[in-house]
Parts: sequence; C-alpha cells; structure tokens
Amino acid sequence: MRTCYRRHIRRAWRTTIRSVNRSCVRVRWRAPDDLRQSLTAFGRALRAHRRLAKLAPRFFDEAVIDREAFNRAEKRRWMATWEPALASAYGVEPVIPAPTDDLLPLPPLRTQRAVDHQLAALQLWMEIGRSAMERHQQRHPHAIPSFNHVIRLTELAIDFKKLALGLDSQNPLPEKFSYDYALTDLKRAYGHAQA
Repeated sequence: MRTCYRRHIRRAWRTTIRSVNRSCVRVRWRAPDDLRQSLTAFGRALRAHRRLAKLAPRFFDEAVIDREAFNRAEKRRWMATWEPALASAYGVEPVIPAPTDDLLPLPPLRTQRAVDHQLAALQLWMEIGRSAMERHQQRHPHAIPSFNHVIRLTELAIDFKKLALGLDSQNPLPEKFSYDYALTDLKRAYGHAQA
C-alpha cells in the first residue's frame, strides 16, 4: 500500500534566478461586460419599484390604482343616476365635483421620505441600465448575447410587463364597488320591478 506524505517543512531560501522574459507585474485586464451591468441595473430598478409598491400601493401598484379608478368611476356613474332626481325633488342644482376631489391623500411624512429614496434609486438604476445598454450596443453592435444573457433579458422583460400591468401585485386589492344590486333593490322596494 502506497502512502503519500505531505511535506511539512518549507524551504527557508528562495531562488534569486528569475526568467528574463517574465514580467514582474502581471496585469490581466478584462473589459467590463456592459450587457451584464445593464441587466443587473434593471434588476435593481425592478426591486426598487417593488419596494415602492409596498410603501405606497395607491400610487405605485398598478392593480390597486386600476381598482380605485374603477371604483371612483362606478361611484360617479351611480351618483349621476340619482342626483337629478334629488335636484328636481328639492329644487337644488347638482354640485359638479371639483377635479381635485379625486386626488389621493399623501402618506405619512416618514413614508414620503422612504418613497423619495426609492424613487431616486429607481431613476438611478434605470439610467445606469440605459447607459450600459447603449455602451454595449456601441462597442459590440453585432455581438450575439450568450444563452444566460438571453434568459435574463427575457425574465426582465416579463417582470417589466407584469409590473406595468399590475399582474404581480402582492398588495390586497380594495373591494370592487358595484351599485347595480342597490338599484334593483330600490326598484323592488318601491314596486317598479317585479320580484
């Protein structure tokens, strides 16, 4: 049976003879990968937007924004059906709501500071990603991206699409208003509809 023993003793002396052709400083410089930098920056921008959607969903979560806009439109439509009847009964003209009535209240000051910080981060990472992508297209206009880069580009495109459409919302949605049942109940109560 053959056993290998490791040397536990180091030489105390080093040779002073070196090759003449060998450089005393080794420099291995590699050009920065602009495509990788842009993909990383876009990923960080997505994370910043997700944090914004958690901090202030009424302003940055598309699903919540769309649901609240639908509820406001439904409320206006419902009010438009009974306001003329009240105005004719009481002789008062219906009040046209001011455009500022639809403005949402601002979150607390601490949340506003966090939102400002995340907005600055989002803009910074998007700008870094754009400039890195432009540099990549200028330096390597005909380069074929690697398979990993294609996968990351596809994943980022899907994540941006979900973000824009509000498909990946992790916030609870407000209840959807529907006043159709209330109108049919009123008609049934006052005898204008068959039960």
